[in-house]
Amino acid sequence: MGVIRSYIKTLLKSSRTAEVGASSPLLPYVDRRALVAPNQLLRLGTSYGGWIIPANAGLTADSICYSAGAGEDISFDCALVERFHCQVRVIDPTPRAIQHFTNLEKAVMSGQRCSVNNSTENYYSITAEDFRRIRFVPVGLADKDAELKFYLPKNPAYVSCSTVNLQKTDGYFTAQCFRVSSLMQQLGDSSIDLLKMDIEGAEYAVIRDIVATKLLPRLLLLEFDEAHTPMDSDANTRIKHHVDILGQAGMRCIAVDGCNASFIRAY
Repeated sequence: MGVIRSYIKTLLKSSRTAEVGASSPLLPYVDRRALVAPNQLLRLGTSYGGWIIPANAGLTADSICYSAGAGEDISFDCALVERFHCQVRVIDPTPRAIQHFTNLEKAVMSGQRCSVNNSTENYYSITAEDFRRIRFVPVGLADKDAELKFYLPKNPAYVSCSTVNLQKTDGYFTAQCFRVSSLMQQLGDSSIDLLKMDIEGAEYAVIRDIVATKLLPRLLLLEFDEAHTPMDSDANTRIKHHVDILGQAGMRCIAVDGCNASFIRAY
């Protein structure tokens, strides 16, 4: 842990505006002085489903990673396991995400290829041995333990569903959701090294919950969905407010990429 803390201090001291997020809509909400240089960052996964982490993330085979919001592209999750051999819990209750994981598992275990996000060019490369370090949890992430409605996207070709009805649609399905603390208890995890959330507007409530319960991970990856699909004219205020909440809790944004932001726990 001392080595990791030392690396984080070095990362923050050497920070400068990163070219990675030069056109990100999140730039107005983060401290640009804390953004680090591209050569200190590592992108894992496809151009669609990939995320940015520190190049020296400090992840090991003992690290626990929660990845909420899978859809039909878990290239990032697979890359985490392939590179660091960490344990990944993929969290998503949507039927298509469940089916995609099932198809991938069958393909990997039988030595067959499986495409990423129905692509004709990108295929998963993970081995059966590595794949066994991924666990799929078919529930939603929320700030309460409850069965919630997941509203469908306007475009039926898309897979992402939203408990806050981000796209203001009528169709929905219901699924069990849990707080991070409840999920950790169920899965037997005492801490989380990395938490990724791509949960279609529900990230605000979970941010407040993990700050209140002091369950912030060392690495936090977030998609701020209102940066591309604002629910109303207060979207900018909500994004800034929750970035500030994280900052006050010791999380520092080191990279932005589109509507995604990568945070490290500074203390």
